[in-house]
Amino acid sequence: MKCAIMQPHYFPWSGYFNLMSKVETYVFLDDVQFSKNSWQSRNQIIINDQKKWIMIPLKKSPLKTNIKDKLIDYSKKWQSKIFKTIIQNYKNYPFIKDLEELMVFSSNIKLLNLSDYNIEILKFLSFKLNIKVEFIKSSDLNVKKERTQKVVEILEKVKATEYLSPIGAKEYLHKDGFDEITKIKLLFNDYKCKSYNQKDSKNFVPSLSIIDLIANLGWTSTSHHVKFE
Repeated sequence: MKCAIMQPHYFPWSGYFNLMSKVETYVFLDDVQFSKNSWQSRNQIIINDQKKWIMIPLKKSPLKTNIKDKLIDYSKKWQSKIFKTIIQNYKNYPFIKDLEELMVFSSNIKLLNLSDYNIEILKFLSFKLNIKVEFIKSSDLNVKKERTQKVVEILEKVKATEYLSPIGAKEYLHKDGFDEITKIKLLFNDYKCKSYNQKDSKNFVPSLSIIDLIANLGWTSTSHHVKFE
């Protein structure tokens, strides 16, 4: 059984879903430390031909707070603001109706926890993109180890035989001796963002949120796009 492990990101890029589409089990790594200004709470879209951030406001917490314990600050009324920003920006795009479906769904989520909020969106996106995979939260596995040791124990608990990792983790996995501490086969997903027709953009802007893909391509073509080798 092939498995991938990733933190639950906020409206992530196409590579996130490419990784998800290649495994049978996908573990949301929600019991690791929250990183400020990371993909866990923000992402980028195009506004007026420039990259702009969309961000979830969060309540202050101790530095070592895990993602699963990080709380969203709903006093900011951020959901309606993000909804209006995105819909206004993409209103003339070919698949605005598909994008509206996603934004209505995400705007109706009222979960307090950041990771749970992101996971709900990611599950919805996987369904719409026809990605069939079993989802597990690492916090449900009660693994106390760190770094590569944590990854290995998670894989063993879900009975994985192969671990598909993003290429960016290659150096630290080898440095930590992944192959020496487990017989689970280590594979790397070296995904490169492929260009697509971005309406009104002078030059292609890579690695944007899945939001931009859906607005330009719609559910069906986005599904094909993210699964492409």
